[in-house]
Amino acid sequence: MPKKAYEDKDVYPGEKLAVIEVLENGSGAYQNDGEVRSSELGRAHFDLAKKKVSVEKKTRELVLPKKGSVVIAEAGSVMRRDARVDIKMINGNLIHVPFTGVIHISDAGRGFVKDMANAIRNGDMIKAVIINTSNLMIQLGIGGPEYGVVYAYCSRCGTVLQKQDNRLHCPKCDRTERRKMARTYGTEKLV
Repeated sequence: MPKKAYEDKDVYPGEKLAVIEVLENGSGAYQNDGEVRSSELGRAHFDLAKKKVSVEKKTRELVLPKKGSVVIAEAGSVMRRDARVDIKMINGNLIHVPFTGVIHISDAGRGFVKDMANAIRNGDMIKAVIINTSNLMIQLGIGGPEYGVVYAYCSRCGTVLQKQDNRLHCPKCDRTERRKMARTYGTEKLV
């Protein structure tokens, strides 16, 4: 092949880059029937000294829920024994189409929780960890001091509640409420 064929260029997956007699495949490339082809949408880099071609990926990595990932979610439907939440961030990455998760009452804290509304309420922003994804439902847990509600709203007037000792206080209507708060209540970055 002419030397111009080995200049860096944008490539598509499956595009022929070289033959294996001339260059070996590096990261982002693979061999097939004696040819080196791109496995990524990106920019091909030809290293003639090392006789290797690699492709630098141009697309973003997918942000998917995995066991152990830390999420920020908004509580939607809070029932007596569980809560449905919309996951907005995974490991600090904002996601544009939220995933739906569930928090069972047994994963709401260390002690006995009689009613899920004692831990979280509709509209609360929570920090949780994914504990299971294997049964087509994303199960979350808020046990431990780093997990729980990070922002809550007054159930009477809708004002953001302020932390005072172990309770939440509404500065507008003077109501006091209780939640399972995260250590970072009121300071968590949501964007």
